[in-house]
Parts: sequence; C-alpha cells; structure tokens
Amino acid sequence: MNKLARLELKRNSLKPYHLAVSIISVVILSFLYLLAVIPRMDAADADAEMFMSYDFIVGLDNIVSMAIFSIMSAAMASKFIVDEYAGEKVIMLFSYPVDRKKILDAKIITVFSYTVISMLLCNGIAFTIFLVTESLFPLCQDTIDIGLILNCVSSMLCYSVSAGLLGIISLWFGFRKKSTIVTIISACIVVSVLCQVIAMTLFAHFVLIIILAVIFLAAMLAWTSLRYQVKNMEV
Repeated sequence: MNKLARLELKRNSLKPYHLAVSIISVVILSFLYLLAVIPRMDAADADAEMFMSYDFIVGLDNIVSMAIFSIMSAAMASKFIVDEYAGEKVIMLFSYPVDRKKILDAKIITVFSYTVISMLLCNGIAFTIFLVTESLFPLCQDTIDIGLILNCVSSMLCYSVSAGLLGIISLWFGFRKKSTIVTIISACIVVSVLCQVIAMTLFAHFVLIIILAVIFLAAMLAWTSLRYQVKNMEV
C-alpha cells in the first residue's frame, strides 16, 4: 500500500495543493484575528459577546477550516481519482498487476492523509501564532489556560479528520457521474449544510460526537461503494 501511495505522489504533482495550503494558512490566521476584534468594533451589539470567548473563536474557525479543506479534498480527489477513472487512463490503471481495489484504496488514503495532515499543520500554526500574540497583546477578554489548549488540539484533530471524510463522501457523488464538477459541487453543498448544523450545536458536545460518527459511517459506506464500483467496472 505504501508503494502504491508513493507512486500516486510521483504521478501527481502536489505543488498546487502546497500553494493552496499556504494561502489557506494566511486566511485562517487572518480570520482568527477578525473574530477576536469583532467585540471592539461594536461592543454594544449583543451578539458580540460570543466573540469574547476563545472557545467560540476556535470552534468557529475550525468549522470554516473544515469547510475549506473539505472542498480542497474534493478537488484533489477529482484529480487523483475521478479523472483517472473517467478517461482512457483507466485502461492503464487496470493493466497494473495489482488488485483494482488496492489501487483505489491507495488513491483515497493519499488524498485523505494529505487533507488531514495539511489541515492540522495549517490550523496548528495559525492557532499557535494567534495564542502567542494574544498572550502578549490580547484582543479578546478571555483567558488562555491549559483547558483551552487541549480543546484546540482535540477539536482541531476531529475537524481535520472530518474534512478528509467529507472529501470521500463528495468523491462518491462525483465518481458516480465521473464528473469533477459534480464532486466539487457536492462538497460545497454537503459542507454548507453540515457547517450550519455544527455551528448551531457548537457547544453541545454530545451532538457533535453524533455528527462526527454519522460522517464517519457515511464515509465508510461511500468508500465501500467506490470499491464495489471499481471492482465491477468494464473497460
């Protein structure tokens, strides 16, 4: 599996995605400061009080990051998978002396791993810079403690994995139509609905656990379906 994953990385350049992640990192960091400064812009607004909590700022930022990386994951999956199975390239794929399902698994794992790792790095750097500057020149009236840091790490991990799983779900829609556009549009629709639900239940941890479990189950079902489709494809 590792050899197949390395082969995928050789066949597909990651430079565009590295550039995208760099730009996203700047956007995410800027978004953190924007959220923190909102109460100072209009302190009389009743809703501004929510932005005085680091937990709220971190949670909202994670939701936005998950949406961005889910769409990036869908775009990456379109390049690595949908395009490969939609055209004449599939003939070469099926000529490899390797099980069809293992080739697909390697592609999905590559996209999933890149999505999760890049989001962890992106948010990890952004949160670190933000919290360090906040400890020196605070914009928010909340306090930074070990509980906040642990919350940042755990939530960042959960949302990063979710972004990768949502990419697999979007891939399932696009693969059925063999369409890059359908894959990306599906990702936009799925994350739009999901982010609304998560935002409304941001501090209801039990509900969040249920949502994450549903995402995981849906992604595993989508993966299983993709393996079945590839196994029974005719060239």
